[in-house]
Parts: sequence; C-alpha cells; structure tokens
Amino acid sequence: MIPDLFSIGPFTLHSFGLMVALGLIVSGYFLSRDLAGRGRDPVLAWELTVAAGVGGFIGARVDYMIQNGGGGLFSSTGLVWYGGVIGGALGIWLVSAWRRIPMGIAANTMAPVLALGYAIGRIGCQLSGDGDYGSASSLPWAMSYPEGEVPTTELVHPTPIYETTAMLVVFSALWRLRGRFDGPWQLFGVWCVLAGVERFLIEFIRRNDAVAAGLTTAQLVSVGLVVAGGVLLWTRSNRSRRIATT
Repeated sequence: MIPDLFSIGPFTLHSFGLMVALGLIVSGYFLSRDLAGRGRDPVLAWELTVAAGVGGFIGARVDYMIQNGGGGLFSSTGLVWYGGVIGGALGIWLVSAWRRIPMGIAANTMAPVLALGYAIGRIGCQLSGDGDYGSASSLPWAMSYPEGEVPTTELVHPTPIYETTAMLVVFSALWRLRGRFDGPWQLFGVWCVLAGVERFLIEFIRRNDAVAAGLTTAQLVSVGLVVAGGVLLWTRSNRSRRIATT
C-alpha cells in the first residue's frame, strides 16, 4: 500500500488524490473526443468533468459526514458511493443548465466516462488501503492492507481491483454503444443498469452491514439505479418506435 507518495514541507501527495485527478483528466479527454464528434465545443467536456468530479466528491463526503457524525470535508477517506452519485448528477445538471444543453444529451455523453472515472478512482482506493476492501477470503489473490489508511492484516477480497476491472469493461461497452443508444437518456439508462448491477453484486463481499431485507444501503440504491435505468430505456425505446411509425 502507498497511501502517501511523498511530502514537501506541509504538502503531501496522496495516492488517492492523484488517482482522482488522473481519473478526471482521462475522463475529460474521452469526453472531449465524444463531444467533438457530435459537433459540440470540446471545452464543455472539462466543465462537465470538473462539475461531476467536484460534485461527486462533495456529495460522497457530505453523505459520509451525515452518517458518521463529522469529519473533514476534504479528507481522502470516508466517501459514500451513493452520495457521490447524487452530488455528481447535481454538478452535471448545473453545468448543463448554464450551457443550455438538454440534460438527457449531457447524461448520455457522461455515461461512458462516469464508468471510466470510477474505475480509475478505485485504483486510488487500492493504493491507499482506505477501507474499501472486502470480507475475509482464502482465495489465492486475497491480500491484506497492513500499511493502509484503514489497515488490516487479515487476508481479504481486494474489491477495489474487482471494481476497477468491472468498470473498465462497462466503460468499453458504453463507449462502443454510443451510436446505438443515442436518444436522450438512453445511454445513461444503460449506465444505470450496468453500474447498479456491478455495485449490487460487489456488496456481497464488502464489509457493509445489511439495513433492510438482508441488503446494504448501497444495494438498495443499486436496485433503484437498475429500475431507473430500465424505465429510461423502456420509455425512450417506446417513444422512438412511436416516432418511427408516424
């Protein structure tokens, strides 16, 4: 584990922060390519990326602080995934409203890079050992995090590695599907389904406690994401068929 990369005086470069920054840069690059292909200003990509990143981080931290009774806003540990989803969505909505871009179109363009940014961010979780690892495991690739920010000497599932791998696959799929699910909200609906399924499944080997019906809070939110994505895909597909037949 490498929580801290180096320090110069009072400044410390954390591996988690570095990967978050890298995730924003790489996501912004791919988003700018997508927007340029749609005939839109590539500069918009960086506005949306920063809004999603800042909003997601603040939302994740505020949610954690509410649930756990305090903590610094800019700490690198204690980030709640569903709070990040809400905060990131709010950031994208604000930029879209300011730029007068239909939210359904903005959501579609953000779908692939949301998966990509999440995948890279989880590398930061792995490097910092921030407690996002899973339950005890005897599998050959199980590992401990003795030097992590939330240390453990027990062999556990390296769930950040699982999530990075899964979301890179999701990013690749969404990037290839851009031309097929181009109606407002459609590609975002696919992201909702895939991201919700990924998080729902990974929670079975995470250390989070069940809150209802044997499911964790993240799993309940994941079910909501899958349902929302399914509704978006169904309603938009029906609308497209009606338009095609008129």
